[in-house]
Amino acid sequence: MNGRRIHLAWIVILASFFVCIGLLVAFPIGVRSLIQESTRSLDVTVQANQGTVGVRQTDGEPIAIFAGAPPLGLNPSGSILTNATDTALLMAQLPDDEQTVARMQIYGNTNVTLQRASTPRFNASTSEHRIALSLDNGRVQLTVPQQDDRPVFVEMITPQGKIDVREAGQYSVTTNNVETQLAVLQGQAVAEQGEESLSLETDQRAVMPSNGPPRGPLDTERNLVSNGDFSRSLDDWVLLSPNVEIEGQSSVEVGFNNEVDELGVGFRRVGIGHADAGLRQILNEDVTDFESLQLLVSMEVSEQSLGVCGERGSECPLIVRIEYVDVNGVDQTWQQGFYTTGEISPVTPDVCVACAPPLNEHQRVPFGQLVFYESENLIERLGQLDIVPRRVKSITLIASGHTFDTQIVDVALLARE
Repeated sequence: MNGRRIHLAWIVILASFFVCIGLLVAFPIGVRSLIQESTRSLDVTVQANQGTVGVRQTDGEPIAIFAGAPPLGLNPSGSILTNATDTALLMAQLPDDEQTVARMQIYGNTNVTLQRASTPRFNASTSEHRIALSLDNGRVQLTVPQQDDRPVFVEMITPQGKIDVREAGQYSVTTNNVETQLAVLQGQAVAEQGEESLSLETDQRAVMPSNGPPRGPLDTERNLVSNGDFSRSLDDWVLLSPNVEIEGQSSVEVGFNNEVDELGVGFRRVGIGHADAGLRQILNEDVTDFESLQLLVSMEVSEQSLGVCGERGSECPLIVRIEYVDVNGVDQTWQQGFYTTGEISPVTPDVCVACAPPLNEHQRVPFGQLVFYESENLIERLGQLDIVPRRVKSITLIASGHTFDTQIVDVALLARE
């Protein structure tokens, strides 16, 4: 009897020992797994950039949002639909500090569905921010800002396959029922179709057909502007000396403490009388026989005291100026102004009356919202005026007026040979 009791006691002791060891091992593993895998949702919003944009939430009725209206929250499985003349902006941000994790420009005739947008719940986690989308048709441009704390993983499903983005940069995707085209303007991405995959780097493009593996790397559009997202502060840019009309009035502040929670540069001024400041970058790029040249700008104007661009149309809160030499060797200038308040009238004209042709109508942008602008093909447009560019000399960003607050998130001059 005593032997049995001793035997049973040893069994209990050993079982308790192994249970204790198991708990000691399992508990920290479980806690680590909980910390590593627990997530919460990113704040995802959509706003109309141009026209009227349709948004359908999960199992809900379609909602129409208009340019200038406040951003609308988008839930997982919610979709965005644009018509031919509509554009939209999708933003994914951290729920606590509104830091931008990803930004997507959505162009006309496009259908995008948000599948997932999550971030680790605990700061100790080494997991990524994760975003999953499906692009059924149309064109988008994805921007992933440089993150200081953790990487971002974006997965995009198209009718032909899957695109993985794991590095900060800019990516353009166009898809239809026949093929998907992925262009890496900056960064790295992988195009996957079944068991086939293709890695792309900056200035490379891939074609994903419906009936075959991805083709590439191919040449893509080339951005002539260096450090256009200001991720390296003002490297490659020259800060132009501020100009103040009335002595004793305040100058223009140029800095990076912007309000759109993304890298960029800001111009701020509160005062009376004219003042301006700018950034200039020398390009000296030969564009002879190029097929296209397009300006892309993402901006936010959150303060403007003058109506439109002033009495002579030359005091816009943002002017983008491109200086070039045409095929006849003549120096030319193309510029585009942007404003957010005021109405076109004889005293506030729609163009810069003091500027040399061609005179582009100023573009109105919604007040206090991050918006993007894409120009027409400048090679084609200027060719119609017989002033075709041969060499692009420089690009200049100018903020001007009396009181204004302008943020520029990124600027690009895309050239295709």
